[in-house]
Amino acid sequence: MKRLLYILMLLAAVATRVEAQNPGWPVPDDQKGKICLVKFTPDMVKGGEAIYTKNCQSCHGLPAKKNFAAITPSPGDLSEPKAGTQKDGELFYRITTGKVPMPEFRNILTEDERWNVIAYLRTFHKGYVQPDPEKMAGTAGKRIKLSMTYDTLKKRIMVKAVELSKEGTKPAKGAEIMIFVQRYFGAMQLTDPKPTSESGYAGFDWPQDLPGDKAGNIIVSARVNDPTGSLQEAVVSDTLAIGVPTNKPALTDTRAMWSVSSKAPIWMILTYTLAVLVVWYFIIYIILSVLDIRKIKQA
Repeated sequence: MKRLLYILMLLAAVATRVEAQNPGWPVPDDQKGKICLVKFTPDMVKGGEAIYTKNCQSCHGLPAKKNFAAITPSPGDLSEPKAGTQKDGELFYRITTGKVPMPEFRNILTEDERWNVIAYLRTFHKGYVQPDPEKMAGTAGKRIKLSMTYDTLKKRIMVKAVELSKEGTKPAKGAEIMIFVQRYFGAMQLTDPKPTSESGYAGFDWPQDLPGDKAGNIIVSARVNDPTGSLQEAVVSDTLAIGVPTNKPALTDTRAMWSVSSKAPIWMILTYTLAVLVVWYFIIYIILSVLDIRKIKQA
């Protein structure tokens, strides 16, 4: 009895320590009222499901299946009331900023993609009613629009940011701009964030040795860096022929461990086939041995 009591006390102490090491995840008051600027649609839900499956399911599991990963702190099932009772702005903030072990998705998913994930999750939250974008437009935050050009003489990416309002447009001074290039495994940040000037411009020196496709094309995108989440996300992308022409096969064009199954390495196919044959040999051998034992016993 004493031993059982000691074990229970030890478990309680461990649980308290874990809770102390992983306090709540507060959301700034000015972010709780953030809403999606459009009504959730079936297409948004479908897109959100695909994004969730690719980026979230490995930890949070399938909604309503309670098959989330056994890690600390627990990611939990996002169909549960703990997530369902949160405001849209709270979910958006947490998806955007992340918290160890959850990554921040601000530079992985666009704002639209993050809202699509929320639209998908809301289908599991009974009683949820989406806030009317028209009635709550004042909580949407400042809007910035980006445009991007390439200066062929100075070899620089030039990004212009303008702030949109009911009164019109004006240069967005001091907005932090980040440049990304599309690589095999996603967007790669090219440089540190750079603030725009008084006229709303930010310039980035372009590396002359960055490989592109056969024609030298590279997908370049510019994005506003907004750690607070107080801005409506601004992104602009374009395909520019400013890379080094590179004639390399795609990752799935050759036999490699990371390629598709039909182009797996020969040694891997042979090893797998041999392992399967060995396993089946022993299964059949055991079955035949059992049958022989039964025959001997009957005789």
